[in-house]
Amino acid sequence: MTIYRSALPDQVIPQINAYSFATSNPSNTPDSKVILVDATSKREITFGQWKHDTRRWATGLHNLGFKRGDVVALFSFNQVDYSITMFGPLVIGGITTTVNSAYTTDELAHQLEDSGASVIVTHPELLATAIEGAKKVGLPLDRILLYGDKEVNGFKPYSSTFPPEGTPENQLVPVLNLNGQPASETTALICYSSGTTGKSKGVELTHVNFNSNTCQVTPLEGDIPMHENIAMAVLPMYHIYGIQLHLMYGVYNGVQTVVLQKFNPVDFLQTIQDFKIISLNLVPPQVLMLVKAPIVEQYDISSIRFVMCGAAPCSRELSSALMKKFPKLQFRQGYGMSELSPASHVGVYSNTVHGSIGGVMPNQEVRLVDPETGKDVAMGEPGEIWVRGPNVMKGYRNNVKATIETIDPEGWLHTGDIAIVDEQQNFFIVDRLKELIKYKGFQVAPAELEALLLDHPLILDAAVIGIEDKEQATEVPLAFVVKAPGPGEALVEVDVESYVASKVAAHKKLRGGVRFIEAIPKSAAGKILRKDLRVLVQVPPKAKL
Repeated sequence: MTIYRSALPDQVIPQINAYSFATSNPSNTPDSKVILVDATSKREITFGQWKHDTRRWATGLHNLGFKRGDVVALFSFNQVDYSITMFGPLVIGGITTTVNSAYTTDELAHQLEDSGASVIVTHPELLATAIEGAKKVGLPLDRILLYGDKEVNGFKPYSSTFPPEGTPENQLVPVLNLNGQPASETTALICYSSGTTGKSKGVELTHVNFNSNTCQVTPLEGDIPMHENIAMAVLPMYHIYGIQLHLMYGVYNGVQTVVLQKFNPVDFLQTIQDFKIISLNLVPPQVLMLVKAPIVEQYDISSIRFVMCGAAPCSRELSSALMKKFPKLQFRQGYGMSELSPASHVGVYSNTVHGSIGGVMPNQEVRLVDPETGKDVAMGEPGEIWVRGPNVMKGYRNNVKATIETIDPEGWLHTGDIAIVDEQQNFFIVDRLKELIKYKGFQVAPAELEALLLDHPLILDAAVIGIEDKEQATEVPLAFVVKAPGPGEALVEVDVESYVASKVAAHKKLRGGVRFIEAIPKSAAGKILRKDLRVLVQVPPKAKL
């Protein structure tokens, strides 16, 4: 057995409530320090305000009858106070589940039901979807609360539950003590990750899981004092990448984080210029925009010093082009998944290795295993990444079978991603066992789209694969469709695309198009032979990061 570990020493990971950890203040952040800023409204939240309002929200929940183990669902675009709503339930031993803001009513309802959510906090623009989703699962409508400070059609802001501003600390609900084993067993977050079965699975992360990744990544940061750093939160806050690097890491280290509600090139670039952003955590299409979009030249973004890329593969060509265009900039790539809270590997800013996901982070063990033989592979040979450490999830919500299939009896999480490692212990993703498509960092399960296509009366059979869209630097779903005899012959590509688009969130649309085919290639056991389909488009599978 060959086990890879970090060159850095293991870090001390506090076995405590994640709220207590976030506010433990290793950087000696003063209460007056602004840690969150809304890029549009310029609204600011100081460290002191953040702590007080998070406790007030926890108290409001408690007064609603919310108790330990209950679940709050956050269904919104990025908000400057998203972290307050996320940490509030954790204060009293509750759980937060974060929902993709692009979800349809059915997708939202699935997550509400599977997580067992009893309270929803949503954005006014998403209120209609939230209401319909709540109705589908029998969640009382008076448990739907809003971001912002205005009542909308009788629905009140979440802050309406707060006790008065001047309420003394000792009259706020106390922080639940989770010292030791309870912190490693108590679920803090449920993040949903699409699986090859088509239904999204709830990844249960404990308080220790949540604390771990911040401890693991902090010693690998760039050469700038935390209080001097200015980061931009443009990653979706419902995604574990954004949750960990902005909602936890930013508060814990006292980094000022400028929050952008949604990504668009103009607002993104204007915010960098206006706030002199120093650190960016991005996905590859955003890196591609910085490299190729002519609009970039219209803004002064010279303040940027650090760019981290994750959630999907960033090619060596793309990262090289970025550093060539911006010579003062330092770049690194990371690797992970929701099940790892989320990262297991990250590069070093001062030593960029293009195309590499970096080395193993502290406090972990990593193996590369031949999935056919179960034996560890030699250096330079491809093997599946197995990870064991304090950041490995508790398991999948209500899905013991999937948990057992992912985490073996010795505690190794089998990622499904194939990598090689070089002599310097830099890891490179080369393939994947899983069939997930990664569209701009979002997971799309082929089986979910295939099931939807098979419901169409004019479709006899269907299969979906991911193909690379070089213009957008991302994978997109492509459907192979077998028409039903007779009336199905009239079916055209746009009909299939429109049908799918009407049923799913935007990131699941068939952006790769539709190809009609005589028969879907399958094995004797009935499994779709995706490799044969890829041959038809001559596109190799891409690795998930």
